[in-house]
Amino acid sequence: MKNVLTTLLFALITLPAAWAQRTVNASEIIAKINRKEVISYENVTITGTLDLTELANKKRVTEGSWGDNDAYESTVETPVTFRNCTFKGDFLAYKHIDQEGRRWSGNGVTYAAHFTEAVTFENCTFEKGSEFKYSDFKQRALFTGSTFREEANFKYAKFRAAADFGDARFSTLGNFKYTGFREAIGFSKARFSQYADFKYTKFDEGANFNSTRFDGMADFKYTHLPRNSSFENTVFDGPADFKYATLDGRKFSPGRR
Repeated sequence: MKNVLTTLLFALITLPAAWAQRTVNASEIIAKINRKEVISYENVTITGTLDLTELANKKRVTEGSWGDNDAYESTVETPVTFRNCTFKGDFLAYKHIDQEGRRWSGNGVTYAAHFTEAVTFENCTFEKGSEFKYSDFKQRALFTGSTFREEANFKYAKFRAAADFGDARFSTLGNFKYTGFREAIGFSKARFSQYADFKYTKFDEGANFNSTRFDGMADFKYTHLPRNSSFENTVFDGPADFKYATLDGRKFSPGRR
């Protein structure tokens, strides 16, 4: 009986600590990135805004296509892995601050973050904004099974290695306008509930949209798809625009294959 009571007492003491370990503040992750530690989390909830645009290695960009805006870039230099994690706040690898300190609007300062090592977001949930606009992914990038509750902004992002959004869920806008995919990209079994923007998206290798579901607008206008791209069992429940889209250099629309 004494052993049983001791075990129960130990469990009651350690249980709160176990609960506490399931929640991580974004500031802890930023500190690890600044120390160039490998980032690996599983089954945790991340609170606060995870702002990768203000890393210790942030530098002013003097060259680039930023228009009249001042620009700063940060670089995540270690592998990043999140599995079964929930981001309660904004995930920022991009932001724009105007002259009055407001985000997104007007002339001001643009901030972006890039990734030199592999990035994995497997079965994660982004409850707020997920901003990857202009981000440069130099190694493999996986977002498989992840859910984006608000806009998933990958506009102008560059994926230089294999990327996969298979089975991902986009609740509002999945923004891949002008995004560049250097190697094969997978969106198989992904679901876009409202708006999927692939206008001007550049696919250098095959794009896999097998069993993808578009419940709202699917915009592929001006998109050029390589020969080994696939739309097998793709469902378009909303309007789809493939005006000027091509597959292997020929006019393309899934309904007229």
